[in-house]
Amino acid sequence: PDLSRPRSGDGGTNLPTCHGRLCQVPTCPAGTTTAIVGKLYAGNGTDPVPGAAVFVPVYELPELPPALGCDLCNDIPFSVASARTEYDGSFRLTGVPAGTIPVVARLGRFQRVVSMEVIPCVENPVAVDPDTGGKGIRLPRKNRELAGQDALPRIAVASGDYDQVECVLKRMGIDEIDMYDGRGLNNPPAIAPLAQLLSDEKRLFSYNIVIVNCTDNQFQGLLGQPGVQKSLEKFVGSGGRLYVTDWAYDVIEQVPQFSPYLCFEPQSPPGAPMCTAGPSPQTVADSRNPYNGKDQVLDPEMAKWLRQFPGVIDPSDKVDVGYSFVVVSSASQDPKTPTKTWVSGPTPFGTRPQTVTFDYNSCGRVHFSTYNTEPAGAVDDGARWPSNCKKTFSPQERLLEYLFFDIASCLPPPG
Repeated sequence: PDLSRPRSGDGGTNLPTCHGRLCQVPTCPAGTTTAIVGKLYAGNGTDPVPGAAVFVPVYELPELPPALGCDLCNDIPFSVASARTEYDGSFRLTGVPAGTIPVVARLGRFQRVVSMEVIPCVENPVAVDPDTGGKGIRLPRKNRELAGQDALPRIAVASGDYDQVECVLKRMGIDEIDMYDGRGLNNPPAIAPLAQLLSDEKRLFSYNIVIVNCTDNQFQGLLGQPGVQKSLEKFVGSGGRLYVTDWAYDVIEQVPQFSPYLCFEPQSPPGAPMCTAGPSPQTVADSRNPYNGKDQVLDPEMAKWLRQFPGVIDPSDKVDVGYSFVVVSSASQDPKTPTKTWVSGPTPFGTRPQTVTFDYNSCGRVHFSTYNTEPAGAVDDGARWPSNCKKTFSPQERLLEYLFFDIASCLPPPG
């Protein structure tokens, strides 16, 4: 039934009924509505967040579940009004309650809850958060930053010799991560070796997102352990998100259940069916020869988002991307192992996918990019964390930023 307005009783025998904040939705003159408009930004207050859910809950907002879960897009609480943010972070909620109400912005396990006073039957600008230039609200930089229910996903990062995705996260405005295997003073302090994370299922399952930077081969013995492979598969299959760059590809390829989605050069023998013999030998795709190119952005929404940043994408939707080593042989098009290629470009083997994601078990998501955060060929250095991180994004880091929003977001319901 339509519960958006109070109900009259039946012949005066029943009391009028409505539910929660639905009772606060005013009846407006024809052609008008009670609306909330605004924009959602990343924690840095400047970068628009696309694809987030913005809603007004009917009842009190339940706490986000502490456990790992599928985070499906239909899992938002019963709402009076809801919308998805556009490529520029903008949103518009209509038919909202009047009075003091909470407005919730959610992207996966990122959540910002802002309280505002809504005037009936007019368009209300959303209450403004600090550091957004008076333009809207932003995701929190840490848990409970601006309100008691502000939240971030738990993020684990494995350090890299050649990559520092943690610097991209810092520039995005994410201040809470756990570092594993810190490589020196230019990384956040490490809390433990990566082996403790991947060998301890309870610890691994306490995170929502695991990022493995491009690094040398110090993790290969660990990835060869069947128990570690089983834990990685179970983590993603239970709703975990795995974000991998360049030489860390073995984190994907060595897990038998993941290897059919994405194959790497060299493949022997080549051709379909993809990777059916199982994972290739460890380090077989390691190349010491970097390649660069103008990569084609294939997703129209991603291209629209990138155009907001001057100098990132050209009129033909290409981005200068450098310092890739690993070459993707092919990304699966089998309906049983579907993938999405976001970016493709020139490699020593011809045009190939450069960024691919796939959903696993209709619950978790895996991301792989061939390129590092550092097109110059070295991680940010010269100072102690976090002052070693540059203040500005390179074009390829903008790609990684957008794809981090995607890896963090909810998944479509099965079917």
